[in-house]
Amino acid sequence: MKPRRALALALGLWMALSGTGFAQGHGPAYGLSTPTLGKGGWSLDLSAMSRFVGTTRTVMVRPMLSYGITEDLQISGSFPMPLYTPQGIRPAHGMARMPTSPDIEFLLGWRFHRQATGIGSRFESTIYAGFDYPTDAVRAGARTAPGLYGAAVTGYASRAVYAWAGGLYRRYMTPAGNAADHPGDVAMYSLVLGYRPGSFRRDLPHADWRIFLEAFGEWIRSDVIAGVPQLDTGSHQIFVGPTLLGLYGSWGVSGGPVFPVYRRVNGTQLQEKARLIVTTTFWF
Repeated sequence: MKPRRALALALGLWMALSGTGFAQGHGPAYGLSTPTLGKGGWSLDLSAMSRFVGTTRTVMVRPMLSYGITEDLQISGSFPMPLYTPQGIRPAHGMARMPTSPDIEFLLGWRFHRQATGIGSRFESTIYAGFDYPTDAVRAGARTAPGLYGAAVTGYASRAVYAWAGGLYRRYMTPAGNAADHPGDVAMYSLVLGYRPGSFRRDLPHADWRIFLEAFGEWIRSDVIAGVPQLDTGSHQIFVGPTLLGLYGSWGVSGGPVFPVYRRVNGTQLQEKARLIVTTTFWF
């Protein structure tokens, strides 16, 4: 699929659902956050993701369905819909709760700590356990296998300000041995600061907008093929950028761009110039 046609389709899908959404966990677009759905609550997220690498880009749409088992326990499943992935562009995790890699993902989140500090404010912490199932048998020359990951995040939320810090680690369960293939492990860490302007601290029917500054680092170990680490794989990058979250009733929209501020890669890999995510969600 040509890049312009793929991007148009992604934007069309986003616009089709933009009237029915509730932004993911009231949180940021890229970084880890603590909120979970209420007991018996459902949400349907649709994310349109793009990475700008060298002179080309990747485009993916990814839906995610979530259910609140209890007020503090949530289960989610997300499914990849790659629209345009040029050869030689290696997948990345991309965001905390839905990767830009072509993996089916199931995620369990448990908010195990919550401490009220005042009216509408609290400290809380959440841990996540995830399972990834690749939809491709071979990725960039390395045979794939199911993967596991864990994440933890803690932070403060109130009616006006938000701050979350957390980390994530993912590993594919490939066979061990000197002749084994192994796609590189991924470690991610994030820091999110948010602000809700006073004019939006009102109940319905008023709209609710929040501004976030998101920073996250992504460390990827080199791929191993037949027991040999590959030269032009593996990296450590840090991205920073502004995002917005807008809510109205049972729907919302969030997203924005991030840009690299630090880059260290192995070999001669193409430079990643930016990432862009737009997410709409329906909450019911």
